[in-house]
Amino acid sequence: MHPATNDKGVTVIICCYNSAARLPLTLARLNEQVVPGDFYWEIILVNNASRDGTVACAEEIWSRRQPANAMCSIVDEPEPGQMYARKRGAREAKFNCLVFCDDDNLLDKNYVYLSWQVMTRNKMIGAAGGQNFPVTNVGAYPEWFEEYKDKYAVGVPAEESGDVSHRGFVLGAGLVTRKSLFLQVFDNRYPSLLNGRNGEKLTTGDDFEYCKRLLLWGYTLYYEKGLKLDHFIPAERLTIDYRNKLMEGIIASQKVLREYDTALRLYRKNKHKSRWRLLLLTPFRIRLAQLGLSKRDIVDEQLVLFYLSPFHTKADPVRTSIKRFLNRK
Repeated sequence: MHPATNDKGVTVIICCYNSAARLPLTLARLNEQVVPGDFYWEIILVNNASRDGTVACAEEIWSRRQPANAMCSIVDEPEPGQMYARKRGAREAKFNCLVFCDDDNLLDKNYVYLSWQVMTRNKMIGAAGGQNFPVTNVGAYPEWFEEYKDKYAVGVPAEESGDVSHRGFVLGAGLVTRKSLFLQVFDNRYPSLLNGRNGEKLTTGDDFEYCKRLLLWGYTLYYEKGLKLDHFIPAERLTIDYRNKLMEGIIASQKVLREYDTALRLYRKNKHKSRWRLLLLTPFRIRLAQLGLSKRDIVDEQLVLFYLSPFHTKADPVRTSIKRFLNRK
């Protein structure tokens, strides 16, 4: 019997927008997952405003076969945007360990069980990822692909498994995290500033934002080399036009992500220092720097004061949102 709730288990969330053409490969790989006999898991397909046969495709496949020890279900999220779909899936999840499997991600047969093992190693691991390899249905990749392939959520982050918090992110394709943490990080008090692609626009960066928020709360990012997936990149996504739209989305997210990076750099620099001591000393440091009596960076010191201050001050809305998140207001 499938348990109602259980920490020993995994919820795989597939966010779908017009995914009927891609789902058969994705679900076929999930059908091949190898788990122990006493290990239960589930697949939640989030139908994110699809207008094709996404739901019918999944239902037909699951009517013929479902993975071992798994329960499969479909939920609707009418608000377009990957982040909205991921939050819907997380809220519906029965297990605390989540795997975000995109509709074009082909997971290795051990991915689900290994994800749970990784997240049980250390409660301070906020998110984990692995090795993502590109596969395609064309004879050869275009000559420009090597230069841009990391923008397609593929790559091998390190030679060995371990903490990769210094990188500032793990890839969103196949990202492993905790339900409780994901819903806290994207609580309604501090909604995501980057809601992900919505089918029509290739906006991106929501997965990177999640990782940076985890780091701001003191969690770590982990790379597990045993977590492997193939990221299927069809011919229509290997055109110059698609590549340029993808880059536009990435560039558009950079302003927000740079603000997170600045906040994270200052957090790491000051995290072991007394908050109240910094609040008292920073105004004097700013004044000394303005008078040329200190080599401290004025902008950095002003931002330290801004993020530490309990008072509301008028500022850039992105910085204000990050401050609210950092201070859990």
